[in-house]
Amino acid sequence: MNYKLEYISEDDFERLVNMICHEILGCGVIEFSKGKDGGRDGKFIGTANKFPSEKEPWRGKFIIQAKHTENPIAACADSDFQNKIQKEEIPKLKKLKTNDELDNYLLFTNRKFSGVKGSELVKKIKNEVGIDQVEIIGKEVINRYLSIFKHIAKKFNLDRYNLAFEFTDADLKDIVIEFTKEIKSDNESLKSAIDSVRESFTYIDKEQKNEKNNLGKEYFDSIIKESSLSHFAKIDEFLQNPINSELSDMYMDSAFELKNLITVKRDEFGAFEEIFIHIYNFVCDRNPKLRNKRFIYVFLHYMYFNCDIGQK
Repeated sequence: MNYKLEYISEDDFERLVNMICHEILGCGVIEFSKGKDGGRDGKFIGTANKFPSEKEPWRGKFIIQAKHTENPIAACADSDFQNKIQKEEIPKLKKLKTNDELDNYLLFTNRKFSGVKGSELVKKIKNEVGIDQVEIIGKEVINRYLSIFKHIAKKFNLDRYNLAFEFTDADLKDIVIEFTKEIKSDNESLKSAIDSVRESFTYIDKEQKNEKNNLGKEYFDSIIKESSLSHFAKIDEFLQNPINSELSDMYMDSAFELKNLITVKRDEFGAFEEIFIHIYNFVCDRNPKLRNKRFIYVFLHYMYFNCDIGQK
C-alpha cells in the first residue's frame, strides 16, 4: 500500500512516527519535543523490540527525527534535503555524541529513499558523527510498517486517501502521451490556439462554478488560468479531429468515470484542488515512467473547466 503521507500535517507525521517507534523500539519511546537547539527529537534508551530485527536489535541511546514534506515526488536525493541534514542536523548530532547522548540515529521521512544518494548520506552521517548505527527510513519502509501495523494507518485515517479513487488510468495516460506528441510537432497551431483562448476567455461563470465546487481562487488563478488554460483550445482541436476519434472516446470514458467517482467520494476531500492532486498522484504512482506528467493536470483542469467533472 502506498499511503499518501504528504496529505497529513507535520505534527501528525511526528505522531505517526512515534507510534511506529513504539512498535519497533518499545513503549519507552519519549515523544517528539523541542530541545535546547530548537530541534524536535524523539528519544529511546534501551534495547529495541525488533529494529533492525528481533535477532539483532540495536541497543543504547536512540535519537529519532521526523522530516515531513508535502511534495509527493520528493526524494532523499533532493539537494534541499541533503543540505539541511548536512548543515543543520549533523552538527547537532555531533554535539549529542560528544555529550554521550547518542548511540543510534533514526531519521524518518515521507520522501522516496534514493538508493545511491540516500546510502551516501547515511555513510556521511556515520563518518562525521562517529556512530555506526544510522538509518534513514523513507516512505517505502514506512508504508511497509503501516501495512503491518494497520491500527496506525487507521488512527490517522490514511485509507481514505488510497481508497477514494480506483479508475482506469491507462486511458488518461495514453491521451497525455498522444497529445504531447502533437503539440511538439505543431507549434504554429498551438500558438494560434493559445491566442484564441486569450482573446475569448471570460470566467465570471467559472467563479460561480468554483464556489459550488469549493475550488480556491488562488489555485484557479495561478494554476488553471496561468498554466493550463493556454492548452485548452488545442485540446479541443485534438479531441475533435476525426483521426483521434478513439482517443476522444477514451477521454469521454475517463471523464465519465471520474465524474461518478468524484460525486460519490466528494465528502472525503476538502477543497477541489485536493482531488486534482490525488488523481495526479494516482496516475503518476501507477505510471512512474510517464513523461510530461504536467499534462495530467492540464487534462484534469480541462475536464473541470468544461464541466465534464465537478458541479456545473
